[in-house]
Formats: sequence, C-alpha cells, structure tokens
Amino acid sequence: MLDLNNRDWAPFKISDLFQPARGTEKNMTSLQVGDVPLISARNCDNGVKAFVSIPNERLHRGHAITLNNDGDGGAGLAYYQPMEFALDTHVTDLRPRDSIGNLSRYAMQFVAASISKQRTLFGHGRSISLKRLNLLRVMLPIDESSNPDWQFMEDYIREREAIQVQRCREFLMKRIASIERERERESK
Repeated sequence: MLDLNNRDWAPFKISDLFQPARGTEKNMTSLQVGDVPLISARNCDNGVKAFVSIPNERLHRGHAITLNNDGDGGAGLAYYQPMEFALDTHVTDLRPRDSIGNLSRYAMQFVAASISKQRTLFGHGRSISLKRLNLLRVMLPIDESSNPDWQFMEDYIREREAIQVQRCREFLMKRIASIERERERESK
C-alpha cells in the first residue's frame, strides 16, 4: 500500500501549476433547467447546485478543478469536475498549465484533495480573491528532481479508489446474501 508519510513533500504555488478563471454565472435563478451541472460554492455534492441549460460559449470544459472562493461553509474546498459545467461567480476554474502537461483525473483528484486540506484558512469573512489565489501554495509529494510526483499521486488515488470499490462490493454481496436468506425464511 502506498504511504503518504514515506514521501518527500514540497509547497507549490497553485497559480504556477494551474491557470485560474473565475465563474461568470451571476443570476442563477434566471437559468433554465437543463442537463449541465451548475457548480457553485457548496460544501457538498461536488459543488453541484443544479442542472441548467446555458449557451455553449458559457460552458467550462470538463477535466478541471473547481475551487470555492467563498460560500455556505465551502470556501477553500476544491473538487475535480469530469464533465462540462457552468460556473457561478463564487468559484474558480483551475486548468493545468501547459508547462505541466496533461494530468490524469487521479492526479487532479489528489491535487483537489490537497487544496481542500487548507480550507480552514478561508470563509465568508476571508474569501479567495485572485490576489490570495496567486499566493496560495499546496503541499504535494515530489520526485527525485523536486517536481510534483504526478505518477505517485495517480497511483495513490487509483489504489484508494480500488479499496473503496472492493469495500462497496463486499458490502453489497453481504446485503444480497442477507436479502436472499430473508426470502428463504419467508418462503418456508
């Protein structure tokens, strides 16, 4: 099992790794119901507030990290967004810079979790402005060259996902067996 404690870590400026873009959806009540997730500064549900219909030019591409700038207890939380989304003004879209290349969803999920660990620094009275975001650093595991170890991050999240899938599978198998035993008792 991969261990976070047996790694060297270093701080990296988020703005050196990711290009930020603030959300633009201001009047969310005027949006029509649709199938595009609207990401707002929520502290649950991966930030999804509703599903809306918006013009394509206002869509944000998937495979991004969203960072809550303020909100209902969600300030400082970061989420990985796998699909296209709409973004309200209280959230920032973080895209990997060309200099770091194409990151896997697993590496992006690791970074989002690492950013979220710092959420206690922010709240309604202390939101994440562009100036604060440009100064914000995130701790990441590093490779032998002191660069972020993207492969380790990917492997770590893949391993954790496999563990969770196995736990869910075991739970479901026990539940199915329990239901089958109950049906057997009822049929006698």
